[in-house]
Amino acid sequence: MAPQSYYLGGKIRASDYNGFADDINEIVGIGAGDSGYGQDQLVIPHVASGTKINASHMQLLLTALKFAGRHQGTTINSPEDTNDPEFPSAGQIIKLLPNLEVDITNVRANKLNFDIAQMTAESNKISSSKTFDVPGAGAVHTWSSNVNYEVSVIFADEDARRHFFNTGSDLRIDTSLTGVDASHKQSVDWQTMFSNIGILKLSHNLTEATGGVGTPAGGFTSLTSTYAKIYEKSGGDGSSGYYTNNQFEVYARLNGNNAIDFKLDFIDAYTTSTFNLTDYVAGTLTVQLDLLRADDQDASGNGVVITSPTFSHISQL
Repeated sequence: MAPQSYYLGGKIRASDYNGFADDINEIVGIGAGDSGYGQDQLVIPHVASGTKINASHMQLLLTALKFAGRHQGTTINSPEDTNDPEFPSAGQIIKLLPNLEVDITNVRANKLNFDIAQMTAESNKISSSKTFDVPGAGAVHTWSSNVNYEVSVIFADEDARRHFFNTGSDLRIDTSLTGVDASHKQSVDWQTMFSNIGILKLSHNLTEATGGVGTPAGGFTSLTSTYAKIYEKSGGDGSSGYYTNNQFEVYARLNGNNAIDFKLDFIDAYTTSTFNLTDYVAGTLTVQLDLLRADDQDASGNGVVITSPTFSHISQL
């Protein structure tokens, strides 16, 4: 926090104001690591030494606090702007300091929190589908032992990628198998597995399935330039356990300074010595990528808003 020298002089010094600005800017501005939302319009400029701090200066602090708090769901005790009845009269601005200090402390502590009401979900940013048919005589599987899909999520730069996750935004993978004949046991098993998984979400420090099944790993902060497994789920969901060797695996990596790649492996490891006409995978396999992003903006253009990244296939199903 900013130094306490204003208590000695009975006024807010320029150096103290700049300290407050630095503390807030670290959250709403570029920041570093897990700090920073990338909101240039909320960044508070420094004032020159000897500047008398007035209402217009304080308005910048209050605006940044308001929108940081609103994004996080953090209660802000300071008035929202200088027109608020609680804003002190000229010469009494120092009365704002107790609440201001508390608000800044709380906003900094809650930097990775978000209010879902200030977020927007976007579906089907990119998708890939492939229909697998009923096999001919003598075939055991409709797809090879390992079906793959690979996609890249591209941000403007390294900071934009980091700000995306710092604001609580996440990337989502929705996988399904449709058009399944209920008599085809292995097809039903894969279909049930995907249904049980639900949506797979990669967030700041966590990967999780909305269905609460499978084995997740770390989130964005755990990624490196090498593919690492962030989720896996074995089969056996829709049967008596014959297909437990089947595996759905999801890998992720950082690609350069502005992208994240996903690789999905659908491993059909079930083998049988006797061909069974119901023991294959047939249906339409679809992978769809969605996202959740920060999206809070008022008529003046202020607020915490994250731009959607772009998506590109590396290899389709």
